[in-house]
Amino acid sequence: MKQVAVFGGAFDPIHFAHLILAQDILLETEADTILFVPSFMPPHKECFASFGDRLNMVQRAIRGNPHFRSSGIEAALPQPSYTIQTLRAAKNEFNDSALSFIIGMDSAMELDTWKEPDSLLKEFRILVIPRTGYSEGDVKDAFRESMDILEIRKVQISSTEIREKIKKHKEIRYLTPNAVISYIAKKGLYK
Repeated sequence: MKQVAVFGGAFDPIHFAHLILAQDILLETEADTILFVPSFMPPHKECFASFGDRLNMVQRAIRGNPHFRSSGIEAALPQPSYTIQTLRAAKNEFNDSALSFIIGMDSAMELDTWKEPDSLLKEFRILVIPRTGYSEGDVKDAFRESMDILEIRKVQISSTEIREKIKKHKEIRYLTPNAVISYIAKKGLYK
């Protein structure tokens, strides 16, 4: 059975840390495909670029990697976007595949604030990536037992950092792919 790891997030903008982590997950798990799913209207986060722009940047960033795919599935779902709904919709789309969901350690700590966290843990494999300043012990025992905590590198790049540099007219080369930098410049994003 094909293994698809769903990588959700604002991707506002996508950057090299997202791509490196996705590649590491391919190498460290049974995943055949990483499915990047930009959030349409995340309930816990403000987005600065439109959904269409964020999806376009993801598509440009992953172009050329046969193991990376993108999906705009959240645009067709009820709003606000809840992870459990997104994963169930993705499961319908990839009904011949086993789905897992990638989250950061910081999100794993707050899983009890998500919609239907018990269903999420029961229906999907949860892959947790390390984040600086957070440890496995910070995750509630009941949740941690149902998660796979991955031993992969921590990459220190953030979308916030990129947006701040753009506002200050500073260089963002080597933080995100050139195709994303060109798209941001063409659309005048994050100024």
